[in-house]
Amino acid sequence: MLAASLVVSALSACASNVAIYAAPTAGPVSTITFSNATEHQNATLIAFDDGNACVGRRYVRFGSDRSVPPGDTRMTTLVAGREFAFLATLNTVENENYAIELGVTGSGPEPVLSRGFRAIGCNALLSFSVEPDKDYYVVVSGPETAGSCSVTVSELFSEGMILPVDVQRRTPRESWGEPRSFCEPIDR
Repeated sequence: MLAASLVVSALSACASNVAIYAAPTAGPVSTITFSNATEHQNATLIAFDDGNACVGRRYVRFGSDRSVPPGDTRMTTLVAGREFAFLATLNTVENENYAIELGVTGSGPEPVLSRGFRAIGCNALLSFSVEPDKDYYVVVSGPETAGSCSVTVSELFSEGMILPVDVQRRTPRESWGEPRSFCEPIDR
């Protein structure tokens, strides 16, 4: 139940005040591809300006796409040389006319859900150190009921080799309130 509450809280925060992630255009960068390995759930991603402290959240959009559709992939770039923290959520949307970020219409401890949204899904918060000129591949999968998402992060090599990346699983705090951190800070 706590996991479902966190998903609802996360989406509630998306509704009104989360800025849009802007892919870097200069400096050392790396690419990251997000793959949604589910059959019926949209993957929504939130990135943080400061990956160590989990502050400055940004809603990751891929062109006009607000999420990664089931069975699909989307790519963007990351600033290299620092910690990248992100929250991945999987949610079932019953009616595509309702955008995920508009799914929560109430506030308080028990938000009121719109008719087009079901809080079935999972979430995972993690981070890793981004090295320059690397190609990262993130696979998000999860249960059809509320719970923890399975998220793997790998590095892709031009020879077709795939190696896992050392990730830090982060524990979300109960409040999204800025300027407080969404998760416990780490020292790397």
